[in-house]
Amino acid sequence: MSSIEAAGLHFVVEPAPPGAEGGPTLAVRSASGGGDWLRFECRARGARLWIGPSDEGAKEVLPAPEFAEPIAWAVGCLRDELPALLAKAGFDGDIPGADACADVLGSVETALRNPPARLSDFGEPELRARTGEKWQVYPDDVLPFWVADMDFPVAEPIRRQMERAAAVGDLGYPLHPRPHALPRVFARRMADRYGYAVDVKRVCLLADVMQGVHIGIATLSEPGDGVIVQPPIYPPFFAAATEHGRRLVENPLVPGPEGYELDFDGLRAAARDSRVLLLSNPHNPTGRVFTRIELEKIAEIALENDLFVISDEIHSDLIYAPGVHVPIATLSPEIEARTLTLNAASKAFNIAGLRTAAAAFGSAEIKQRFESIPSHVRGGLNTLGIQASLVAWTEAEPWLEEVRAALHTNRDFAVDFVRREMPGIRTYPPEATYLLWLDCRDLGLEPNPWRFFLREAKVGLSDGPAFGTQGEGFVRFNFATSRALVEQGLTRMAEALRRRS
Repeated sequence: MSSIEAAGLHFVVEPAPPGAEGGPTLAVRSASGGGDWLRFECRARGARLWIGPSDEGAKEVLPAPEFAEPIAWAVGCLRDELPALLAKAGFDGDIPGADACADVLGSVETALRNPPARLSDFGEPELRARTGEKWQVYPDDVLPFWVADMDFPVAEPIRRQMERAAAVGDLGYPLHPRPHALPRVFARRMADRYGYAVDVKRVCLLADVMQGVHIGIATLSEPGDGVIVQPPIYPPFFAAATEHGRRLVENPLVPGPEGYELDFDGLRAAARDSRVLLLSNPHNPTGRVFTRIELEKIAEIALENDLFVISDEIHSDLIYAPGVHVPIATLSPEIEARTLTLNAASKAFNIAGLRTAAAAFGSAEIKQRFESIPSHVRGGLNTLGIQASLVAWTEAEPWLEEVRAALHTNRDFAVDFVRREMPGIRTYPPEATYLLWLDCRDLGLEPNPWRFFLREAKVGLSDGPAFGTQGEGFVRFNFATSRALVEQGLTRMAEALRRRS
């Protein structure tokens, strides 16, 4: 329960179980005490307002208009009719003016839409009921910690929007992307969070970030041109270069004392005979968040060699303090003009299956090249994905803050556990993402770490070599689940290692 005070009133929000008959309630009480004078039941179906003192029984019960979104209806009533509603209820205090509570209604709406996130009270039966690949690829006796999906239930604002869309049959063609709100919301979020003032006219909606990578390579380079990747790297980057007939140019990251480091001499050499740099920032799988100084060096090399930069920034909302995300396009007008920035709500808000992302073109030239691929070849947009992304970026920030805190705690627990219980495995605490890159080379696990832990610990991980030859002897562990499951998976791995010795 949360309570917000303004103008002699308490606005009290009580969460309730989700579902058609569930939903939060909002009570309006006198700050001096007593019962409810107004009470909104924001059910998905059958929302209503009780008017009158709760200890005497309601004087009147008003249903929400048919098909009205319940929370928007409740907040709208308070914004437009609060004095009249209090008078009708017989409120025995000073009735505030129409604007007296306007400043707090945004906080009231946020509280209504965001009950405490479910970050621990779920288990295997619920997770195995899902049809996505994370919990369906491995056998039932294997705990999966591989593909970059989170196990946390979706944010309540997104869940309610999906339920509402299904209830009213809102599954038809979406609006054409140009007049739709999502590009504007994306542009505003990039400006507010990361200081990237992207022109909304240079924002394009896509099915996913990798679609943007493929189209970017196809339109910003020619067959035979070099495409630079910095492994270990997200596996689809390799195919994105080679499937378009480009030369794959590798500039591996270098392990340093505190984490992986960029090889700038190697990058400068690779750039002399290349056309595109694929940048993953924050970096998958190492979890590096490249600093402004590092990015300035990358930008300098890109400009010196006339490179286009395709920047995958999908993990930017999952950075741990004190890390700060710096879009490379913000460094100067010159590097912005050479940069295609890609992002999505899918990773941070766990909605990858809804297939929606956004591209920000740093220049008219990049936009023109990119859009030379006809829109019907690029494919249509997902109605539910657009709705979910819009709600994620406008209503679900409290959920994301809770998730980041839980992931930070899980990260620290996992790193400490590995260092304490698995001698011989090395890892750096990731500065972002929920992925732990585990160096098992010193253990000589046969036939390889991925298969060893699958066979001996019944734990499913991501196989290191998929991230490049630099991943030989590594596995990637996804800790975006409940603490109980993280501990169970790591304990299985530690016990398998002890049995081996």
